[in-house]
This record gives sequence, C-alpha cells and structure tokens, in this order.
Amino acid sequence: MKGAVLMKKRDLWTGVAFLIAAAACLIGALMLSRTALGSLLCGMTGGIGVPGFVMVYKYFKWSSPKHAAEYRERLEQEQIELRDERKEMLRNKSGRYAYIFNLVVNCLALFVLASLDALEIVEIESQIILWLALWVLAQYFTGIVFYKMLEKRY
Repeated sequence: MKGAVLMKKRDLWTGVAFLIAAAACLIGALMLSRTALGSLLCGMTGGIGVPGFVMVYKYFKWSSPKHAAEYRERLEQEQIELRDERKEMLRNKSGRYAYIFNLVVNCLALFVLASLDALEIVEIESQIILWLALWVLAQYFTGIVFYKMLEKRY
C-alpha cells in the first residue's frame, strides 16, 4: 500500500521477547510454587507478560491497512508534542518541582524513621519496604501533578 506508515518490526520482536520472558517466569513460578521465589516469579510473569501482549496487539492493530491513516496522524501529533517548546519547558519545571518535593519528603522521612527507631515504637524493617514502595509511586505521581498544574497556569 503506497504511503502507508507501518509500525517497526522492532516493536513486534520486543513484545515477543517480553512474552517469552513471561513464559519463562511462569514456568519458573510453577516449578518453585512453594517458595518465596515462586511468588516473585509469578508477579514478574504478569509484569512482563501484560506489556508484551500489549506491544504485540498494538503492532498488529496499527499495522493493519484500515488503521494506517489514524496511525500516521498519531505519529505526526506525537512529533509535534515532542518538539513543542512550551511543553518541554513544562516538563523541565515539573521535574524540578518533583525533585525539590522529594528532597523535602526524604528529609522528613529520615527524621520520622530515625525517631521511631530511637523510641523503639515500631519495627523499621517491614515499614521501610512499604515506605519505599509508596515513595516510588509518590515520585511518579508528583511529577504528573506538577506538570498538570503548570500546564493549566501557562
């Protein structure tokens, strides 16, 4: 088809590689089902398999001739978004604000955890893992929130 824009084969092969890795994790999880490593591998199966399936699905969807025009428009819009100076400035500012926010919260967290440990109020080991998991989520979402706030302002 003349003028058709197709997704790159690299996208398909990346998705297939993810699915193969997910299958290997599933086999490992089934073999080690009674151990802690089995449950970790089971989680990795979903964490790797779902994105792999999505990549393969998107490849076949956007490579079909009936979606070629829509895919071309998406690529053009993506290029415009990436080169837009205003959006680039907003991404930079949101990253800076998220960084400063993270520094402040890290300092407060260190103070609180050290105080709780010194007063022997809680077991720190289990809370540290939970805290770090929540903190990763907080870092991600603060960047998004600051970007949205800046986008409304400018």
